[in-house]
Amino acid sequence: MHSWSRLARRVGGPCVALVMFAPGGSARAQETGEAQRYFGGHQFIPSTLVPNPFEMTNLTSTTGFGTTLNLDVPVVKLDGEKVGEVTSNIAFMLLQFDYQHSIGDRYAVRGDVVATTRVGTSAAALLVEGLSALYGWGFGGSARLVTKPSWRLAATADVRSNNLFKMSPIGFVRELVTGVSNGDSTLVQAGEDSLLVSGNNIRLLGGLRGVYTPTPSLGFQGFFEAGMGDRFTGDTSKKTAINGGAGVSFDLNPLKGIPLGFLGSYRGEKISERGDDAGTANTVGLGFFYTGRRYFSVGLENCWARIRQPGSSRKFDGYTARFVLSYDFN
Repeated sequence: MHSWSRLARRVGGPCVALVMFAPGGSARAQETGEAQRYFGGHQFIPSTLVPNPFEMTNLTSTTGFGTTLNLDVPVVKLDGEKVGEVTSNIAFMLLQFDYQHSIGDRYAVRGDVVATTRVGTSAAALLVEGLSALYGWGFGGSARLVTKPSWRLAATADVRSNNLFKMSPIGFVRELVTGVSNGDSTLVQAGEDSLLVSGNNIRLLGGLRGVYTPTPSLGFQGFFEAGMGDRFTGDTSKKTAINGGAGVSFDLNPLKGIPLGFLGSYRGEKISERGDDAGTANTVGLGFFYTGRRYFSVGLENCWARIRQPGSSRKFDGYTARFVLSYDFN
């Protein structure tokens, strides 16, 4: 009995690895029909930076962990006077679910929910930046405009909103000390109110999404969207929101029979959607994905972002490792 269990342990691991990394040709042959993501002989890889350009029914989950780099945290007195800066980091986590449902062959509607949280990794960052949590939702649709053998183009319309909750210990202490020293009870209440700050934003966007397949091993995808939006701050005036990006995917399966794909991506935002009151955000990504199934994708996308720091012209960098699991129903 023990010999059989030892044999199962020895054989089980290699068998699992063989199933995951075996050449994808035979596995794909067992699947009936053609997935929309498999276009022009190329299997496009899902990206967290470049939105889905196809009108199929799809479910995608994204789990990410990351940190900021080169973040300058101001050192201030209780009266608000800035006396210096220290460089620190902030850790954050991301969880997102996207679902899209096809309507016929040319149309699709979609929705998504997202939640992120972040916290300072040092005493200074924790005191000044505190702890923040964000949750958001999105709703939209796509309509295919043109389909050619090697490229296709779709029009899109989307509404996206985010709600931010931020705990600021330094703001609470500053208002509390000021109120106590002045004997003003209203400032004490103001201190309590400043401990937890909240805000929300919304985006109304329309645009285009397209793909191009020059060869079965190489594919390009891109998007552009523009509209109106606002920031998390109390400014009620609407701002012009412009987002755009592109991605290139390279699949080894057609060339070598190895079910491994590489993804390079870029996304630019004129107004950061999830970065407090931050301005422009530019993000690049590099991903590695399993391509042995036409309806199923799993992989890791590493993203590096450059974001303008609120209240200054300085910029800081952020890194996120995002684990992506995607399934296409048609």
